[in-house]
Amino acid sequence: MDHNWQPIIEEIKKSKRILLTTHVNPDGDGLGSELALYYCFKKMGIYSKILNDSATPEEYKFLDPDGIILCYNPEKHGEILRTIDLVFTLDIGGFSRLGRLGDELSHLNLATICIDHHPENHLCCTHKIVDEESPATSCLIYELIKIICPQSIDQNIAEAVYVGLLTDTGSFRFENTNSTVMEIAAELIKLGVKPMDVFQQVYERYTPQRMKLLGIALQKVQYECDGRLAWFTVTTADRLATGVTLDEISGFTDFVRSIKGVEVSVMFLETDDETIRVNFRSKGKVLVNEIAIQFGGGGHYFAAGATIKGSLEAALNRILPVVRRSVEKLNSGLKA
Repeated sequence: MDHNWQPIIEEIKKSKRILLTTHVNPDGDGLGSELALYYCFKKMGIYSKILNDSATPEEYKFLDPDGIILCYNPEKHGEILRTIDLVFTLDIGGFSRLGRLGDELSHLNLATICIDHHPENHLCCTHKIVDEESPATSCLIYELIKIICPQSIDQNIAEAVYVGLLTDTGSFRFENTNSTVMEIAAELIKLGVKPMDVFQQVYERYTPQRMKLLGIALQKVQYECDGRLAWFTVTTADRLATGVTLDEISGFTDFVRSIKGVEVSVMFLETDDETIRVNFRSKGKVLVNEIAIQFGGGGHYFAAGATIKGSLEAALNRILPVVRRSVEKLNSGLKA
């Protein structure tokens, strides 16, 4: 990879207080990118804060034993927003998917750096590095760190970047797993990352309650379009019955996508009475990010999401017809 980092480096040099943030419901790539850059800036003597709208999911908390990542609270964190002079939005196209924090930042006249690899519109940034060919945003962050402060790369940075690579490539099995990501992974392993330990932390620490909820969800899977579309719901009642929190629910949609014959899987997660989180997954024949964008969301070509205001029934009625049409186009040979 060869990107023009100079304008971003100049902004970093001018800045005294930097905010790092990523999308709502953060994943391993967004969180790993934030933490890697935070540790780099710390080694450089640059003040930075990580502030996200959503809490860190349980499987990624091992990356942050010191509680560096803060969950945005308007009453507690107003002073941070009033004193920063540079914002890094990582693994996201802009303020729209930053939740409440995005609403606040959109009203501030601040220099904004966007580093991302999603095929989205990146309209609200002063400078950007957006590379859709990059396997993960953490790849780009690693490239930047190697330019601005290679001596800062330690176990913390290596592990944070590795988690980004691991999760965004589906444990190095998705189509975006290329020679670049494997070369970086090899470098990180040489720096001390233990692949088995990281994999166990991310993927093998699920609670019995979560597995019970997954079982309930699997019993509710509905198949359409000759089995190529599979969708299911996770209601508030389901979560309360099993004692599972919202930040424990990840991977359900990927699990359903793995079913033989399924091309697209969709999860409708009821986060409260008037908010539905929708996750889309595709095996590669349907561009689900184009569906998500229609509903104010975004993501990768084959893994995307959106948040819908309204009831669960309303979300089903709005979204399922659009997904059906995309899957049905596979029969006619049209682009889905």
